[in-house]
Amino acid sequence: MRQNLKNFSTKLILTLTFLTAFTLYSKAEDIRMVIKEERASCTGVGPQTCFLVKYNTSTDWEYFYSGISGFKYQPGYRYTLLVTRTRRTNVPADASIYLYKLKRIIKKQKIASSQTSAAMNFVFNHKWKLIQMNGITQEESPAYLVFHKEDQRFNGSAGCNNFFGGYELSNNTLTFKQAGSTMMACSEEAMKLEATFLNMISDRTFRYDLADQTLNLYQGNKLVLMFGMSPLETQQE
Repeated sequence: MRQNLKNFSTKLILTLTFLTAFTLYSKAEDIRMVIKEERASCTGVGPQTCFLVKYNTSTDWEYFYSGISGFKYQPGYRYTLLVTRTRRTNVPADASIYLYKLKRIIKKQKIASSQTSAAMNFVFNHKWKLIQMNGITQEESPAYLVFHKEDQRFNGSAGCNNFFGGYELSNNTLTFKQAGSTMMACSEEAMKLEATFLNMISDRTFRYDLADQTLNLYQGNKLVLMFGMSPLETQQE
């Protein structure tokens, strides 16, 4: 009798082990995905940059908030990947329900980017001080913008508070995304300037051009913001 119980226990343990392994295996699948050649600003737990991906069923680029184990990303290249996607059993708070692991790089293609043009490199290499807003010249305005090429983010100051966010470039358009700022209280005049300026750029798309060392932003055919070139090394942190 004792021997029978021992044999039964052994079989039960083996069965449970097999079922657990089968369950974990059944939650894993191989999927094909395309990674865009540039990241985009997104918000997960906080502001961050995400891959833009397409799956077989995608009609447009989608934000990808997770990482891919074993995948080393190089900006400027579009990747087609075969990855193993495994559904987690115990999902940590604010985490993806899936784990991704690179199985194979199917294709890696160099993509020419308009962001690397001489004009945009000129923008990246300077600080841009606000000199006109809604047709009104801003005398000695403290507001400025700095654009960062590597992670597609911008930062600057509106006079009293610092601000930050992401941007996207497409042909001759510039889009500001997810702008935020510090929350210091200042004079009424400074706060009014900040509120107007931040409201104008928050989640807005502009047509832009460079002329006579100015960066000009248009909505329609109306010039709404003009920035003057300034050396980048004079930026105040």
